[in-house]
Amino acid sequence: MKHLFASSLIAAGLLAIPSMPATAQSIDIGPGGVRVDPRSPRERDRDDIRREDRREEFRDGRRDLLRREERLRREDDDED
Repeated sequence: MKHLFASSLIAAGLLAIPSMPATAQSIDIGPGGVRVDPRSPRERDRDDIRREDRREEFRDGRRDLLRREERLRREDDDED
C-alpha cells in the first residue's frame, strides 16, 4: 500500500509541474574543442549587449586618459 501511495504521489507531482519549453543550445565546434552554451538566445543576446557596453565604457575611459596625458604633456612643454 505504501508503494502504491508513493507512486501515485510521484505521478501526481509530475503531472502537476508545468512542462518547461525547450530552449535551443549553442554548440560550437572549433580548434579548442566542443563548447556547449546552455543559455537561451535571449540570454546570449543580453550578454552580448552588456559586453559591448563595457567595451565602449573602457574605450571612453581610455580615450579620456589619453587626452588628459596629452594635455599635461603640452602644459609641461609650454612651461619649458
